[in-house]
Amino acid sequence: MFKTKRNPDGSTQYKARLVIKGYEQIDYGETYTPVGKLTTFRLLISLAARNKWKIDHLNVVTPFLNPDVDHENLFLELPEGWPEQGGPDGVTVVRLRNALYGLKQGPHLWCRYINAFLLSLGFIQSEADSNMYIRNLGKMLLLLYVDDMLLAYAPTAAKEAEEIKQALVATYKITNLRTARQFIGIEIHYETDGSISLGQ
Repeated sequence: MFKTKRNPDGSTQYKARLVIKGYEQIDYGETYTPVGKLTTFRLLISLAARNKWKIDHLNVVTPFLNPDVDHENLFLELPEGWPEQGGPDGVTVVRLRNALYGLKQGPHLWCRYINAFLLSLGFIQSEADSNMYIRNLGKMLLLLYVDDMLLAYAPTAAKEAEEIKQALVATYKITNLRTARQFIGIEIHYETDGSISLGQ
């Protein structure tokens, strides 16, 4: 699959990825995708503006490739033109050890995987939105939207936030986009009076 993505700075990225034909899958379990609510996003922005918190944007590169496929025999037919296809040993299918894009249970596996890691870092899952994580008595909030994260924190929690970002970068391939300027297609503007406005 080929995709063109526009970045917040106006530059363009061209992406290519191997995707499973999930629509042909017959046997699969949970398919839940970790998507934060828009209401939660607006609440996070509101709290950050009111308390003069910093908001950082982190993006996990290829999140669905991280979790293992547990206790399942899943096979992928190699795409046409793949070097090994029809080779000397006649390989046409391979067994999956990790999730791939297109796999119906891929989003759910990623959700379980990232949730366990965030809880191990001392975050608590919000009861109102399972994709909002709270730490340090509410002085740090993390909103998860599939592979994008917003990390909002009080000035007094800046050192702790840096440690959290380092732990995430050490575990996953992450792009640190620094101060959040755009999230799920919504532009974030920081005004000189400390307020924050959103535009789409």
